Amino acid sequence: MPSLHTPTSPLTYTHTSNMTVVSNDPSLWPLINWNIVYSYWIVAAGAVVVYDWVLTLGQEIELIWRQRWSLMTVLYLVIRYIGLPYYVVYILRMSHMRCVRFF
Repeated sequence: MPSLHTPTSPLTYTHTSNMTVVSNDPSLWPLINWNIVYSYWIVAAGAVVVYDWVLTLGQEIELIWRQRWSLMTVLYLVIRYIGLPYYVVYILRMSHMRCVRFF
């Protein structure tokens, strides 16, 4: 029975899909560090937006949602909430691209 991983050197192996996987390669460390910092930045930005929404929700309900709807009300709500689905799609797409690129 063939093994799933065929060792070719101490730091690499070939998977059954003929993809070479490199582990502990120092040339990848800056990229890994950049990805970690980028991920933290994305999470921090999302937390700031959610914090802002929580702080201003009471005023928004009082001043926007309870008034008579107009074009300005709709524009405000579109501008305020268009970023949320965009952010979710962006995060999902980026996480998928990272999985495909690294694995």
